[in-house]
Formats: sequence, structure tokens, C-alpha cells
Amino acid sequence: MENTTREIRGPIKTKPQLIAHLQEAAEIEQQLMVQYLYAAFSMKKRPDERCNAAQFEAVRRWGSTLLMVARQEMEHLALVNGLLSAIGAEPYFARENIPLQSPYYLGARLGAERGQSEEVQPCDIPFVFERFNLATIGRFVCAESPGYDTLVKSGDPIPTWCFSAPGQPCPGSAANDRGQSLKQARTHLTGELLEAPLHPGSIQELYDNIQTAFDELPDLFTGNPSRQVFVPVEYQINIFPIVDLASATTAISLIVEEGEGIDAPPGYQSHFRRFFDVRDEYEAMLARDPSFDPSLPLLLNPSGEEITNPFARRTFDLFNYSYATLLFVLSGLYRYYVPQSSQSYPFFSSALQETAFGPAMTMLLRPIAEVLAHTQSGDGEHTTGPNYHLSPEDEALLLDPDRLDNIDFFLDRFTHIISELGALSAADLAANARSEDDVPFLKRQLAFVHESATAMSNNMRRIYQIGQLPQFVVT
Repeated sequence: MENTTREIRGPIKTKPQLIAHLQEAAEIEQQLMVQYLYAAFSMKKRPDERCNAAQFEAVRRWGSTLLMVARQEMEHLALVNGLLSAIGAEPYFARENIPLQSPYYLGARLGAERGQSEEVQPCDIPFVFERFNLATIGRFVCAESPGYDTLVKSGDPIPTWCFSAPGQPCPGSAANDRGQSLKQARTHLTGELLEAPLHPGSIQELYDNIQTAFDELPDLFTGNPSRQVFVPVEYQINIFPIVDLASATTAISLIVEEGEGIDAPPGYQSHFRRFFDVRDEYEAMLARDPSFDPSLPLLLNPSGEEITNPFARRTFDLFNYSYATLLFVLSGLYRYYVPQSSQSYPFFSSALQETAFGPAMTMLLRPIAEVLAHTQSGDGEHTTGPNYHLSPEDEALLLDPDRLDNIDFFLDRFTHIISELGALSAADLAANARSEDDVPFLKRQLAFVHESATAMSNNMRRIYQIGQLPQFVVT
């Protein structure tokens, strides 16, 4: 996609301002990722009366697309932390809880900052947890969309639902329709950092400002190059050392290209184009069969208070505990990373590295979320999903990574996870499943995740003691 709107807003004048902008970027990348995952985990696992076998094949593809994009958002989050590390700043894996309204996705502000005509204005894009449906995938398209003028000049398809025009109002938010208010997200650019007015725009504009700062500010690269985290290629996450302007520019370009498709070659499958194509196909399938429903009835913006089924609530709390554990692992890894070739006993960095990316995400968090999606919430209608809640204590720990230097802290958390999984596995699944047909699936997932968590704990302990293992040992 050709880039045609590169006007820079709110220039970054100091290194503290650059750090604050990178923290903004890290938080938004994580917030997008968890929303995509919530929708992905809501996708049906088999055909049913409202999703026949042919339709289910499309559902499987859409779910894979959501998971792939979420994995790339994890990549972006890691690259932003690589940029922070490169300039000598601490890692940033904290996040404000959803639902909320980010200032970077307020339509009126976006329109004013881009100088667009009053005829076409961007719509607000709320951050909410919602099961996969037409409105959800449409919102994801808008979150990844370039500006209207860029779309017009590039010839790419225009998601009309992302913009208001005469006779075409913005679609309402499901959260607002149900009386759920959206808090305004905080910004890291406060106090002494606000030498000039803050002008949040699109993610593209945020990264434009960051790139300009890297181009213009002197003496930025004060971080230790040996502390740049490397991720094995088998995890399919493109993370590389960022040690100078060239590698920083490569990282920023990759993030923007994969998301909005800015400066990408013709036909490039950015997040925007992938989501647009999914929505286009979904809309066509609904036109042929209005009863088609590709997802399970997950709660909108679930909270612990509304999950009255004790089994579901315990699983819900366990997911959030496990997700916080992953963020602690990532924070510790980025704070204390040492290349394998430079390590000697104890192999703390390797123990965290071999837990952080593939195992914890796919073998721990995903199966617990899928158990939630097939478990009664307690209201007689919905199942639920995770809300990735971070308690004040969790966030304080993430913002103080010097406390994450003890292997026993992580092993103790895995001990709790394993204990909770054992208790959930012993529960009466037939009394808690969404339907009788879901019981075998729940039994398999709980057995798998219990075995996986046990293996992660054992591998973390062994790697800490003896160094890199040749492969992840499951048994």
C-alpha cells in the first residue's frame, strides 16, 4: 500500500518523551492482541445447527487468521520492548484493563488531526471483549485501517463502517448498547513530558513520531546490545536484536507494514487486509444463511462478579493468574536476558526464555481460554472467556522488574497453576459444560493443560540448573 499521509504530529523532543511514546505503543499492541485472542477463543470447535460442515471450514480459517494476527501483535509488543531496551529503558508489559476508550481511537480527534473534510470522519473504536461476530471483525478492521485519504489514494477497499458520512452514522458499540460505560484510557505523556500538546492519532502516526525521534535525537542507543532478546525461529515470531538506527527502523517499519500495510508491496496481506477479507466473506455467508453463527455465546466484557458458576469463576481466575505469570516471565526475561553462550549456572535467562513464547501461550493460556468458552457462566445463556485482568499488585510488580529476579517466584506460581488445574480436572464436568457434547473436549483440554503446565515447571527448573535443553520435554 502506498503511503500518502505522513504528516507528523506532536514531535518528540526528548528521550523521556520517546520512552513514554514507546510505552504507549507497547500498551496498545497488547490491548489489541488480547481483544483478537478473545474473539479467536470464542470460535466454534465443531459444526452445529447454526454452523454446518461447509461453514465450519470457513470458521476454522477465520480462527487461524485471528490467532496469526494476535501472534504478530505479540511480536510487535516484543519489538517495542526491544526498542526500549536499545535506548537503556526498562521493559514495559503493564496494561490498563479493558473495556476502555483509547485516545488513539477517538474518531473526532483522528479527523481533526488528519485534516479530513467534514464529509467523512473516522468512527470511535472502543476496546472491548466481544465474541466473534460481524461487528467484532468490523471493529478489528477499523483498528488496523489506514486513514480515509490514504485508502482513497491507494485504491484499497474502503471499510465504510469505519467512517461516518452524511446519511451514514457510525455503528453503535455493543458495550454502550448494554449500558456498559467505557473509561477513557490514561496516557503516559503527562506532567513534565507535555512540553507541547499531545495529539494522539492513529497507530501509524504514533510510530511515525517514534521513527522521527530515532532519526533525530542524539545518543539514543545506550542499552547493552547483549541484552537484546532473541527468539528461536520455531516460535514463528520475528524478533531480532535492535542495536542501532538501522535495526530500529527495520523494527518500526515491520510493525507498521504488518498492521496497516503502510509502504507494503502491492497485494501484501497486512492485518487490515486480512481482517477486511474475513469480514467480506462472513458478510456474504450471512447473506446466504442469516441463521449462521460462527461463535459461542461468550459474555461481553466478562467480569468475575457476573460469573456465578463456581467452576467457571475458578477457571476464569486461573486464566488471569496464568496470564499475569506470562507477563512476569516476559518482564524478567527482558530485564535479565543474557545470550546462552554467555551464561553459566544458574541459567536464569534461558529458563525464562524457553517458557515465555511458545509453551506458555499455546500450551497454557489457549487451552484454559477454550475451557472457559465451553463452560456455563451461570446465567443460563452464556459461556465466558478471559478478561486478562491485571490487579493493582500485578501492575506494580510489572512496573518494578527488579523484583522478578528469583526463579522460585516463577516456580511457586506454576505450583499454584498446576494445583488449580488438578482441582478443575477432578470437578464434575458434565454439570459445568455448555452441553453434554462438550464434556469430552473439556476433559481433553484440562488433561493437556495440566500435563503442559507440569512440563513447563519441570523444564524451567531443569534449564535453570543445567542450561538449554535440546527440545521442550512434555513428559
